[in-house]
Amino acid sequence: MAATITFSLRNNQMHDVNVNVVDLRNNTQVLSNYPLNQDESVTIQIVSGSDGKGGAAWTFWSSDGSVNSNKQEPNISDGDECTLG
Repeated sequence: MAATITFSLRNNQMHDVNVNVVDLRNNTQVLSNYPLNQDESVTIQIVSGSDGKGGAAWTFWSSDGSVNSNKQEPNISDGDECTLG
């Protein structure tokens, strides 16, 4: 069984957004169309590699279309806080 790590993803944008997150180790979607308000966070679990790190990619967008972007973080450690942008 693969080990997992837990990290938080915080919305540092000026708008509330919806978020999709994919685990880069196994290409599994771990969050789908999740509403994330400005300055709030969500806790996410992803697969850990033998180095104790995981990777995730996320897309996020606002309902009014003013925000539409993505980011990838290949070196996430257990307990890290990542931000959308």
